[in-house]
Amino acid sequence: MTPARLARTIVPAILLASLTACTSPEERAARAQAQLAADKAECTELGFTETTEPFGNCLLKLREIRALEADTQARRQAAAQAFWGPNWPFYYDRWRRHPYGW
Repeated sequence: MTPARLARTIVPAILLASLTACTSPEERAARAQAQLAADKAECTELGFTETTEPFGNCLLKLREIRALEADTQARRQAAAQAFWGPNWPFYYDRWRRHPYGW
């Protein structure tokens, strides 16, 4: 898979994953169907025939790539929070909790 195709697949998947937190179950189901349709189109474009085992493997691989990207993003966020701490920026938090307000 070329980097351009990979980017066309992964970037929308990341955007889709970030938007799912604010949606209803019906909207999530509609987005999942749209993602499946996009994945099917991508696998067909790559030359796989629908209803064959390689086509199913292609769909699974695209899903695996999205899961790995989501895991990587979550790990990066966790590492940033571990480095900066949950109360970053600390100077503001220290000022806010000062007993005299300064």
